[in-house]
Amino acid sequence: MKQIILPDGRELCYELTRKRVKNINFYVKDEDVVMVSAPSGVSVKFIEQCLAKRANFFFGAFEKIRARKAAQTKSTEGVKWLGKELPIKIIENSRETAVFDENECRVFTRDIGTENVQNLIRAAKIERFKALCAELNEQVRAELKARGSEPPPVVIKIKEMKSRWGSCSYASGNISINLRLADYPRETVLSVFWHEYAHFRYHDHSDRFYRFLLNLYPDYYKHNNVLKTG
Repeated sequence: MKQIILPDGRELCYELTRKRVKNINFYVKDEDVVMVSAPSGVSVKFIEQCLAKRANFFFGAFEKIRARKAAQTKSTEGVKWLGKELPIKIIENSRETAVFDENECRVFTRDIGTENVQNLIRAAKIERFKALCAELNEQVRAELKARGSEPPPVVIKIKEMKSRWGSCSYASGNISINLRLADYPRETVLSVFWHEYAHFRYHDHSDRFYRFLLNLYPDYYKHNNVLKTG
């Protein structure tokens, strides 16, 4: 490995390989070294002059590699989804999206900066959670109909709420679900849906409300109590 000292004092390291090529080729190997392949007839002095002219490009490439490695290191923190801590895998790609599956969250982006990665994850998480809530809503409604009860028309709204996991506006037919529930198991989210649907029958939290709720969903406390310890 060789190095040159630039006029501003920076050191640029490179490795030179002589090959049967027509042109000088440069390749950034990692955040410290430029790989150079050149014909045997080209002098080292000329090669180093070319390196010096392109120095800012090389140092910019070094920074991108460092940022990529830093983002990959931070990604081990993972993202919470339905009671799991999913590892984050960053894939340099022009798609600009994040995809959740059972085992990981894959982020496709050209901008691997932490803020952009987190924004893509948040957007995908919201859309995935909306789809889950639509599915759970249909599940509850189907079970109510199977019991001979016709549930009223309902609009599901996903919100970020500080003090409540869900709310029911029984007069207008709106049910609000806290986005933070996306961090908890599926059955816990389902317990909130049953809780809010029970409010169409009883508008308070009286004993009769909970008796009615437990009749609808006997495992309510088993899954909902997770919210008290999370």
